Amino acid sequence: MIDFIKIWSYISSEQVSLLKKSVDFMGSYNVTTGESISRNRSGKEVSSYIEAEAKSMKIKLYPNGRCEIAGSIHKYFNDGKHNFNYFGRKELSHALKELYKHLNINISEFRLSNIEIGVNITPPVDSDIIINNAFMYKNKVFENKFHSDEGNYKQAGLTEYLVKLYNKRKHYTNQGYKINNETLRFELKYTVMRSINDLGVVYVKDLEKCLESFKKPLMNAWDHILLYDQTIDYYLPEKTRLEYSNPNYWMSLKQANQRTFKKHSNILRKLNQIHSNGIYQTTKTTIDEMVGMMLYRINK
Repeated sequence: MIDFIKIWSYISSEQVSLLKKSVDFMGSYNVTTGESISRNRSGKEVSSYIEAEAKSMKIKLYPNGRCEIAGSIHKYFNDGKHNFNYFGRKELSHALKELYKHLNINISEFRLSNIEIGVNITPPVDSDIIINNAFMYKNKVFENKFHSDEGNYKQAGLTEYLVKLYNKRKHYTNQGYKINNETLRFELKYTVMRSINDLGVVYVKDLEKCLESFKKPLMNAWDHILLYDQTIDYYLPEKTRLEYSNPNYWMSLKQANQRTFKKHSNILRKLNQIHSNGIYQTTKTTIDEMVGMMLYRINK
């Protein structure tokens, strides 16, 4: 359920010493003065830090003792290689304990500043059919994105979080992995932690004990996705079919008249419920079942 995390804390000089003995840090230095420097991707100098990596988790350490750790805890569980398999409560607990031992510092009091929650499921149809026909989340249009680590995916952004859909099987098959089942990833990436903190999740130690609290926002997010189920084509007049299956129609409708947009989106949701093969609802049920398994099943 948990994938990417970004956590931070100020650590003592003793902890800094232990951390430096556990992983190899590297930094940039001015060859003339010998002073440590750091630059961002655009080449601008930023606050100095040294950096290390542990199975895809990146660790930054600043002179004032601030320590930042970021990466996929799911990938860390798999030796930094992938995150397409099952990753529930037991696996999360194991990964956090291993990270603690690896770095030789207690990360339970580190504060969360970013987090991804989501599920890998076997959808009722090809993942790309769902992804390509997911047009909007609430009032935000799904945009096509590409990331070297995630491949092609769709994303809709709100103020505090992003909603993402992507084809895990396709991405990792292209990297040479053999994945037998179709694998759709549905996730929320929180970049502002207000609503997560309201769930009682502030520190790393809160993740396991409050894991159940992530179910509601995840299921609620799926409920607000506007999806066109192609199996309703038979019931629609040609003009309506051509409009409803076109993402540009929904974008222009939203921009032109919010009331009309809401009316037609409600019609589409009703059509998906009554006259389709149930792709939307079956996917929702599968997400719900996978979340339940991740929360309560001891062995997978």
